[in-house]
Amino acid sequence: MSATSISQATLHAPSAIQRKKTPSQWVSEHNFLLNLVTLGLVIMIVVSYILQVTGTVAKGYELRDLEVEIHQLTLENERMEVIARQSQSLEHVAKSVKMLGLVRAEQPTYIQSGEPSYAMAK
Repeated sequence: MSATSISQATLHAPSAIQRKKTPSQWVSEHNFLLNLVTLGLVIMIVVSYILQVTGTVAKGYELRDLEVEIHQLTLENERMEVIARQSQSLEHVAKSVKMLGLVRAEQPTYIQSGEPSYAMAK
C-alpha cells in the first residue's frame, strides 16, 4: 500500500473514543436553534392570547346587544300590557257598548227548575 492510501484510511476511520456532550456544550453549540424555537413559542403564545382576547371582546359586544334588545322588548311588553288594561277597563267597555249597538236589559228573567240539570259529556 502506498503512503497516501494509508493516510486516507486513517482520516476516514472513525475515532474509537467519542465523548458524550454535556448539556451545556449542546446548548452552546445550538444556541441559534434554541433562540429560534423560543421565538416561535413566544409568537404562538402571543397570537393565541390575541385571538382569545378578540373572541372575548366580540362575545361582550354580542351580550351587550342582547341586553339592549331585552330592555327594548321589556318596554314594549309593558306598553302592550297598559293598552290591554285600558281596553278592559269599565270606561272603555261602557263606551264600546254604544258602538256595538247593545241595549240595557230592563228586567232579567230567571228560569228555575225543581230538578237539577245535567249535560252530556262528549
